[in-house]
Amino acid sequence: MRRLLLLVVLAACSEEPDPCRFRTAADDVVPPPLATPRWAFRPWVSKDISDGADTRAFLDGFRERGIPVGAIVLDSPWETHYNTLIPNEARYPDFAGMVAQLHAEDIRVVLWTTQMVNRTGFDLEPGGDTYEGAASNYDEGQRCGLFVDGGSDYLWWKGLGAGVDFFHPQAVGWWHRQQDALYDIGIDGWKLDFGEQYLPDEIDTHAGVVDRQTYSEAYYADFLAYGASRRGPDFVTMVRPYDQSYGFPGRFYARREHAPVAWVGDNRRDWIGLADALDHIFRSAAAGYTVVGSDIGGYLDRDDVDLGGPTLPFDTLVFARWTAVGALTPFMQLHGRANIAPWTVPDHADETVALYRYWATLHDELVPFWLSLARAAEAGGAPLLRPLGDEASWAGDYRYAIGDALVVAPILDASSARDIALPAGTYYDWWQPGAPAIAGDRMLAGFAMPERDRIPVFVRQGAIIPMNVASSVTGLGTPARASALTVLAWPAATPSQFALVDEDDAATTIRVSTTAVELSRTLRSTYVRVRLESAPASVSIAAGPVADDAALDAATTGWRYEAATRSLWLKLPASTAPVHVDITP
Repeated sequence: MRRLLLLVVLAACSEEPDPCRFRTAADDVVPPPLATPRWAFRPWVSKDISDGADTRAFLDGFRERGIPVGAIVLDSPWETHYNTLIPNEARYPDFAGMVAQLHAEDIRVVLWTTQMVNRTGFDLEPGGDTYEGAASNYDEGQRCGLFVDGGSDYLWWKGLGAGVDFFHPQAVGWWHRQQDALYDIGIDGWKLDFGEQYLPDEIDTHAGVVDRQTYSEAYYADFLAYGASRRGPDFVTMVRPYDQSYGFPGRFYARREHAPVAWVGDNRRDWIGLADALDHIFRSAAAGYTVVGSDIGGYLDRDDVDLGGPTLPFDTLVFARWTAVGALTPFMQLHGRANIAPWTVPDHADETVALYRYWATLHDELVPFWLSLARAAEAGGAPLLRPLGDEASWAGDYRYAIGDALVVAPILDASSARDIALPAGTYYDWWQPGAPAIAGDRMLAGFAMPERDRIPVFVRQGAIIPMNVASSVTGLGTPARASALTVLAWPAATPSQFALVDEDDAATTIRVSTTAVELSRTLRSTYVRVRLESAPASVSIAAGPVADDAALDAATTGWRYEAATRSLWLKLPASTAPVHVDITP
């Protein structure tokens, strides 16, 4: 009997390990949903089809023209097949070295993917890749039962493939292991495209039959949770919030708590596309998505519901107006099927470079403002981007507020003029800083904005806008202020307040009125521009008035009044204690 038991034990020990036994999702440490990191509010760029050399030339083009870039998305194709999650070294040689070099340049790297693993693959875009045979991970996924619907293949825009089962612990663990090498390299996020839209309405999973929405939410939630567990709180996923394109019914794809960056994509590159993008941004913002934006200029050169139709011509005026809207939304990204760069547009090239430089720089300078408003919204406070009017009134209008500070009125056609209903309050024209205040609660009929590099922007009285100004591009500072904080304020007699999430992620409270400026601390040297109708009689800081910006930059503390813009400039030193400035009219 003992001999028999020994033989059984030996036989059991000599069995081959189960080839379909993977580390499961339960073995992975998953953090709670995370807030959008600071870097994600910087300008992003992307090309539809690219490679290592082209990516380098693309980024160099921005650098050489003084245009800031905070992140690049490597869209498809970057893999050895769809979706092996293995970089194609023929297309991107020394992938790890490229990521390290971009990080050294303070540029984050985000990779496109979906949840489909292909049996056959192709790319319909010019310059894309065609793959022979199945993806290297396809057979294992089929053999081990890790796909939904019993491994059924479905046709999607990159080939024929099966969907990963996010309700199967072994499948999720298998999928995580394939991501690990990329996290070891240091990627900063995923652009998660909507491959799940090509699965049936009801999907058979390891946990039973679920509808497509439930499957979608599991897909987006898992990529964010596991990526953040490997890369920390600076990791993001770029997902679709509300979207209606290619004839699919409109719906919300990822849940808002799984949408650190939300982009409404695949809009046509004309005025209709701009309106569609704004409609989807508005629906998303109204539903509580915080960091929203679109593909600047429109992704598609066709009508998304008639891809066989005529080519839509590229219009530099549409691109210019869309660039302004893109910069004045929390998520700014340049991406399009035509791989347009500002310097490659067919006309107005120099002007387009200049206006793109202005808007990208302004968006980059506004990172403290974007981040602080986002944190307040994530904590249940006021929304970062708020559509004005009800849904029935959006079309043909699309005015919106950014926090309590700005009102934006996009230009929606080639006429360069529009009616603008200003909400109640007192406002200032962003483009004319020294002009008189404008009373709100009225219609500005036929408001003209013929300059291609502008759209109407109004600042509400009481607004406080913290910024990182490192150049003279936007006219809001000088290169000497690169390491300082800049605060713009349009005070009322009653003090207004802003909760700044500072560089150390702790709070700094800023209070401003026409007679006082208060900061709970100054983590670094701080410049404050206060709108005052006339020069003050005195300002109570350690140093007296100076003549110009150069003198103000050279001083430890000081102030100057600029009559042309009705601006009082203050320079305050770094201090861990509260800073108070009295202003005598």
